[in-house]
Amino acid sequence: MSVEPEFSVIVNLSSLPKAGKTFSLAPSESERAAVAARLGSPRIDVFEGEVHIKATAQRIDVSGCVRAQMLRECVASLEEMDETVDDRFDLEFVRVDSAKDHGIVEDDAVDEPEPHSGDALDIGEILVQQLSLAMNPFPRKEGAESLARSYGGGASVTPFSAALRDALKSK
Repeated sequence: MSVEPEFSVIVNLSSLPKAGKTFSLAPSESERAAVAARLGSPRIDVFEGEVHIKATAQRIDVSGCVRAQMLRECVASLEEMDETVDDRFDLEFVRVDSAKDHGIVEDDAVDEPEPHSGDALDIGEILVQQLSLAMNPFPRKEGAESLARSYGGGASVTPFSAALRDALKSK
């Protein structure tokens, strides 16, 4: 089953100049809304980036930056808060035929380049993935008090804790 990406910009690698090419990307309002839904964000106001691609017969080097201004939800209080993302990235892909020639296998090895086949590369999807990696995984609004602390009312007695307390007393 193939899923259509929310923001897609396909680059034909065989048409790139030898020195590579830089692309400036900025999704439309509807694409930003779809990306926000995918990333669990109430809203993305700004999302843009630059992606430089240089491709040879053996490898593809992708570098660039991603910038975003988005609305997030605090993990402690569930209040909405702003988050700014400004991050640089460098990626390396190895052509599948070249990967076999160099003994690179498809696994999750951190230091190995990712295999890539074909002459098409979706740099829009790469930018979305880099945004997701640069976002704070646990956004917390400054000064936010935990809902658990606010509504928990301190130590509570559960049937398990009462039984455990009684069992410990009888020993």
